Amino acid sequence: MVGAVLLAATLTLASPNESATVFANRTAFAEACSGAVNTYPDRLAREARAALSALGWEVGGAVGPAFTRRAVVDGADAAAFYVHSHGDLYWDPKSYARVGGFRADAGLCLGAPILLPSEIAAMRRGAPPASLVYISSCHNGERASRLPAAFGIAQRKVHGAGEPDSFYVSYVGTAWQGAALRFERAFWHGLLDGATAGAAFDRALLVTFDPDHLVPEWWGGYGHLPHGPGSELPDFGGERYV
Repeated sequence: MVGAVLLAATLTLASPNESATVFANRTAFAEACSGAVNTYPDRLAREARAALSALGWEVGGAVGPAFTRRAVVDGADAAAFYVHSHGDLYWDPKSYARVGGFRADAGLCLGAPILLPSEIAAMRRGAPPASLVYISSCHNGERASRLPAAFGIAQRKVHGAGEPDSFYVSYVGTAWQGAALRFERAFWHGLLDGATAGAAFDRALLVTFDPDHLVPEWWGGYGHLPHGPGSELPDFGGERYV
């Protein structure tokens, strides 16, 4: 069983609001740290990077030790943000409460920097709300997390007129990496098939995984279709699934 926080990379671009960042923590899941061979961080990062690129984003990447606090600072204001790592409800002295967060890699089995919502919000000060945030980790789908708000996304579900152009995904409780890979692959494929973010999420719920191993959660606009703002929408042949 592995508590998975899924985020994979970062690249500072001239127009960060038109970029995507994908981070993945490899070290904490590696054999030297966990006692078992584990390729999931690289596989999850590849799925996210390939999908975001196909949707028109300029995608950078840091998988492994280059995923540091500094890398997150440089890429936190991107419009699409994905992470795979360990996540939990950590004590935040600024909020004086337990809130969500995730570990950087930094080449450390233990003691790697923890990124908290208050820090993410400070990094993003002045940036517009993110278009798509995927914190694929344990516990960051829980309302106590506060990470959605750090990215400018209200923790509410909106269907229909006036819904926000943002979508947040994460997991409730402990997330197993194998189940997360199946779910995320289906979610990305749904977006690439032309589904809205909410419909892609619903489609991913239909894949086979043990609900004791994964409880996905979302907030934002059900009808939002994330895509690079500087690009044309992919050609879905005149049909967009809902």
